[in-house]
Amino acid sequence: MLPSDVKSRHPGPLGFTLVELLVVVAVIAILAGMILPALSRAKEQGRAAVCMNNMRQLGLGSANYSMDFAGHMPSFRNWLYQKVGNLTTGTLYPYLKSKAVYLCPTDQLEMAEHKKIIVPPGNNFGSTVSKRDYSYAMNCGLCHVNDTTHFISPVDTMVYMEALMATNDYSGQAGPAFGDHSLALRHNVRGHYLMADQHVIRMNKDQSLAIEKKKRFWFPTDDTSAANGMNIGAGLN
Repeated sequence: MLPSDVKSRHPGPLGFTLVELLVVVAVIAILAGMILPALSRAKEQGRAAVCMNNMRQLGLGSANYSMDFAGHMPSFRNWLYQKVGNLTTGTLYPYLKSKAVYLCPTDQLEMAEHKKIIVPPGNNFGSTVSKRDYSYAMNCGLCHVNDTTHFISPVDTMVYMEALMATNDYSGQAGPAFGDHSLALRHNVRGHYLMADQHVIRMNKDQSLAIEKKKRFWFPTDDTSAANGMNIGAGLN
């Protein structure tokens, strides 16, 4: 048994000092700052995978539609709707039978949070107005030819895109004359295109700006005129 004077020189365990506590808090803050962005990116990657699958479903639905209509895909005018605001009336819906397929989960989240969507001037794809419940637009450059057997290079021509659209845009269309930047960069600063050969590509801003300047990206043949005869392919290379 230790003498009483020795006991007094060896008190019980002491608590953290203020400095030690501040150091621990600082370390936790640093770790959180490192981990939380990584978790956010991982969650977004998951939503991006769902979005990519949605676009594949649109492609498969369009391919099945074409089997019933002599090789022709749905028209960009009515693929989304025949009654404004009701995508179940669109000509593609019977081949999908799911409203969820039309909506990117990140886009849905942003609209639910009332996140401001900045659409560049001239990027309003159409004058049809209704509350938007979809995320993908069809290429209106397919207005003359929508039979993929006549496409010059299906791998290079876009059919659907994850489009940058206002929350009240119900046109369902995208075209080369509608703006300098059409792709919505929702997924870690990237977005998706579905090409005519059924493959989906993910691009960043610089890549999308470059590909959207190509004539073959928008037009499956050498005809670049609109329905009214106006050349909407002017300026493309």
